[in-house]
Amino acid sequence: MTCQCCGFELSSGTVIRVDAESGHTYKSCPHCSATHGSEHVFHQYPYDFGMPSADVTSANPDGFQGCCRKCRTLAAGESSRNVKKGRVCSSLR
Repeated sequence: MTCQCCGFELSSGTVIRVDAESGHTYKSCPHCSATHGSEHVFHQYPYDFGMPSADVTSANPDGFQGCCRKCRTLAAGESSRNVKKGRVCSSLR
C-alpha cells in the first residue's frame, strides 16, 4: 500500500523528513504507518528509533532501526499504539 501523501510504500522505514520550522529530523515507522493505513507516520529521529552499530550495513549506513522503539516491543500482528504520537506525512511537507 502506498502513502496518499508522498506515494512511497507504507512499509518503507527509510523515508526521512525535516520539519521546516523546528529543524528536527523525522523517520517513518512502517508499523505505525501500516496501522494508520493511508499515510506514513513519522517519529523524531534518531531519538525514537535508536542506532545500534550492529545494524550498520551498506544499505543502512547510519544503522537506524526500522521501527520506532514502541513498535519493536509489540507482538506479531499487534497494531501500533504509538501511531497517534507520531506526525503524518502531510504535516511534514
